[in-house]
Amino acid sequence: MKKILFLGLDAAMPDLLKKFSAEGVMPNLKKLIDKGVFSRIQTVFPPLTAAGWSAIVTGAGCGTAGIPSLMVKLPGEELDHWHTSFDRSILMAETFWEAGEKQGKKAALINWPVTFPLGAVERSGSTQIAAALNPPFRYFYMPLWDIASSALFTTKRFACNQIPGRAVMIKPGPAAGWKNIPCSAKPALDFKITVPPVYVPGYNFNVLILAGENGYDHILICEEKDAAHPVTVLSAGEKSEWIIKNFQTKDGQKNGRFRFQLIELSPEGDSIKLYQSAINTAETYTIPSEFTTELEKEAGPYMEVDDPWAFMDGWISMKDYLEQLNMHARWWGKATSYTLKNREWDMAFSWVGTIDHIEHILYGGIEPKARVYNPDKADWCWACIRTAYSQVDNQIGHILENIDLDNTIVAVVSDHGFSHLDWNPYVKEWLHKAGLLEYVLDLSHDNPSNLSIDWSRTKCHPLEPCHAHIFINLKGRDPHGIVEQKDYQKIQQEIIRALYGITNPETGESAVAVACTRDEAASLGILPNRGYERVGDVVYAWKPGYMSHPFIYRSAVKYRDGTERMVANPELMEQAVLCGNFTGVHLCLPSEHDMHAVMILAGAGMPHYERANTARIIDIAPTLAKVLGMPVPKDAEGAVLYDILDRM
Repeated sequence: MKKILFLGLDAAMPDLLKKFSAEGVMPNLKKLIDKGVFSRIQTVFPPLTAAGWSAIVTGAGCGTAGIPSLMVKLPGEELDHWHTSFDRSILMAETFWEAGEKQGKKAALINWPVTFPLGAVERSGSTQIAAALNPPFRYFYMPLWDIASSALFTTKRFACNQIPGRAVMIKPGPAAGWKNIPCSAKPALDFKITVPPVYVPGYNFNVLILAGENGYDHILICEEKDAAHPVTVLSAGEKSEWIIKNFQTKDGQKNGRFRFQLIELSPEGDSIKLYQSAINTAETYTIPSEFTTELEKEAGPYMEVDDPWAFMDGWISMKDYLEQLNMHARWWGKATSYTLKNREWDMAFSWVGTIDHIEHILYGGIEPKARVYNPDKADWCWACIRTAYSQVDNQIGHILENIDLDNTIVAVVSDHGFSHLDWNPYVKEWLHKAGLLEYVLDLSHDNPSNLSIDWSRTKCHPLEPCHAHIFINLKGRDPHGIVEQKDYQKIQQEIIRALYGITNPETGESAVAVACTRDEAASLGILPNRGYERVGDVVYAWKPGYMSHPFIYRSAVKYRDGTERMVANPELMEQAVLCGNFTGVHLCLPSEHDMHAVMILAGAGMPHYERANTARIIDIAPTLAKVLGMPVPKDAEGAVLYDILDRM
């Protein structure tokens, strides 16, 4: 009886894995490559996280699995209503572990995507730990486990590109009303904060600033104004221990865990940056439930996501952000190792997402074709990405210490590659210009939710966040439908022309590589099966260099007399800025070389063999099911890679 261990490295690119292995940066992965099968993988369309990981374990594309994008619109719902694609109830295809559990195999899922909420494993003795991942979107905050995202309390104004209200301006003043203030070389200062400042009702904390002989150099954070009972004491650069509080959320009372980091404190006390981490769950997140406490003693707290926007908005340094990534990688390595050692399992599936996030930030910095590419910064960008890959490889080494390769197949897989990102087209504005979408913009505030659709004049709407799918507002099918059935194909063609009309403001080239009707989507691997009704009436792919922007912001028009008025942002595209927002993305055609994922199979009789041809991501599950002698997941569309089996 062979075991199988899936190590899911989100966005690990085959060319970078080979490069870093050859450089000695990834010695543990190199050992697997040197003894096993290496194959490039053409991913699913659209090449997005939930769709990719679902395809890996089901062998099914989005027309069958029912996961068309980051979001999912179910038939009959309003066109701007969506569900997260990381909810396992959305997945319509049988998974590898479900097929295995029917044969008596025990599964272990370790932060594997599209398994939320708990309950993805059903066989007695199987194990589940958490369930990644709602990524740290710029446009949406959709936590699975987290209670709130991070915040910054600061004396200066900082960007806050994710969710407004998280960068909070503070103004320290003379400390007043305190008891038990320690000696301070300068008059003590204080300010008050609320954690979190948005999302859910927060807790008030009082911050006392104290000075040594060289000026202000540390703070006390207290719930009451009593310095004898601080929650934490921090000098610049230091992090607090984890703090657990009970929060009132939309789903009821929940325990959450967060920590503080004092990023900056000037000797004069006039410049402060106090960072509050995301509020992670402090509830049970394992099956069996008692395994949570046991696991935390070994691996530490579970953290749903790292915080790339804290770096891109200037809150924290790249050094701090790489340490965040390393914390997540270490948790992954420890949680996986402990589970493999202490739980029974025949099939294990373990996922880490840190490579994806560093590439989102810096991929344009290593791609000479990118508009943001700067040769002077390229070495630094390479070093940061190399560090993130190395962090993951270190943990692969620890995990492999718990594996008997004579009896276990190790499958290192990724879900997609990457392309650079130059421009973010405002898709709704382009559709508006084409007469296909009408909106009302509330100009009184700049919250991203200030856009409402005029359904009486709207012929189509994109699936949020405007990636890959556009739905026609069809009469008789959709709640506010206005398009007659006889005009359906006509509107499809209008949408396609509008999409091809999205052009680069500098070169005039079309930003869209392919736009087609739903009936033509089989050319993109979207087959008319169980999940077909979730597929847009028009489907499209960007060329490398582009990613949709789902919002329309307000802008100020200023006059010579100093007055101003607010208008809808007249721009049609937002340009990417290196280290200011994403410069890497994965939304173009899966056939693009850099969009390829990877499959490495080692151990338990696997041959040393590099495949000449690129396999499909939907081939992974059928092939490995055959290797293990178990049934292929029943909804799989992929084929068995017999060239591998024939060499075993």
